[in-house]
Amino acid sequence: MVVKTVVSVVLGALFFLYFYLKLKKAETIRNELSELLSVTSSDWEAILSSLKREIKEKKQKDNIHLLSQALNLLNEGLVIMSPSGKLIYTNRFARELLDIGKKGYKDKYFYQAISDLDVITFINENFNGDYNVWESKKIKNRYVQLVFASDINEKVLLLRDLTQIKRYENLKKDFIANVSHELKTPVATLKLLLETLEDECEENNQAKEFILKAQDRIKHMEQLIQDLITLTMLETSKGLLFENRKINLSSLIEKIADETSVIAKNKNIQVVSYLPESLEVFGDERLFHFVFKNLIDNAIKYNHNGGKVEIRYSTLPKEQVVSVCDTGPGIPKSHLPFIFERFYRVDKSRSRKLGGTGLGLSIVKLAIEKLNGKVDVESEVGKGTCFKVYLPYG
Repeated sequence: MVVKTVVSVVLGALFFLYFYLKLKKAETIRNELSELLSVTSSDWEAILSSLKREIKEKKQKDNIHLLSQALNLLNEGLVIMSPSGKLIYTNRFARELLDIGKKGYKDKYFYQAISDLDVITFINENFNGDYNVWESKKIKNRYVQLVFASDINEKVLLLRDLTQIKRYENLKKDFIANVSHELKTPVATLKLLLETLEDECEENNQAKEFILKAQDRIKHMEQLIQDLITLTMLETSKGLLFENRKINLSSLIEKIADETSVIAKNKNIQVVSYLPESLEVFGDERLFHFVFKNLIDNAIKYNHNGGKVEIRYSTLPKEQVVSVCDTGPGIPKSHLPFIFERFYRVDKSRSRKLGGTGLGLSIVKLAIEKLNGKVDVESEVGKGTCFKVYLPYG
């Protein structure tokens, strides 16, 4: 009887507790609902605006993180600075190349974070400019092109890795140099053999005709090999010790005109120099010879029979100009941007017939660059072509 009474009391207490909690929960929900219902429309707008802002910030952070990961995968360096020169962002390649710490670089000035003095100098010299390029610099066994650009909001340093391109160029130069030298001996041997055969076939006209044709091709091969060797020497400076001394350019031009006089006479072409007799320039005589021998030789070869070649001199405030002009057929405008490229020919069949290798103007451009000058061309179809060589004073 007592047990039944106790059980009844416990069950009653549990039922009471259950209904009490239910009522309490219902009251809490009612209170929360009343709070929500009491929120005004302006408060709802503020809540929604805050949620949108948080979502937008999260998306921006995610996008920045993805962009940073993508930039770190590039084999190009990127350094972004504030207008005052403080670092804002650097990617992995730039940090490794310039020894910038992964953390703690932000808000440091570029000269505090970067260890390479040449790079610091490059940034400093161009800091107030809009755009400048340093074509090639070696940093940690890598060849890098430096590009500096700026606007009102930030300044950017871009480091382009040219290592593979440089390796390819060096391999190509070495290959051309080796092939040229290897071919020189067998071509000289063939030339000697053909000269011997020519003497033996004096009475056989048909055989002699074939031998003369073969000799012409050998001469073309010799010229091609020599041009390749010259081009390689100018590119690598191997085998050439450049001298910087005073040269009488007028005398050199007269010497070249005499060297090309046989071709000029065969075509009845008049070569006239209007250079001052006392005209002196500074540089290596062989380089000047490469330049003007090729230009005068071309002006004669690609001229009309009975034409004229004129060498003139003029001055500019910062440069002196030597022009080599002919009265030939001229060069179409579409070809002018490419004529200094290797093996480029305006008229391929005519060029081969005249013994051209397609390397002469490439040699001219390289030699002029070694003399700290530049070369340009003006041409009009039917009237002629004029090559202008710009040289610094002194």
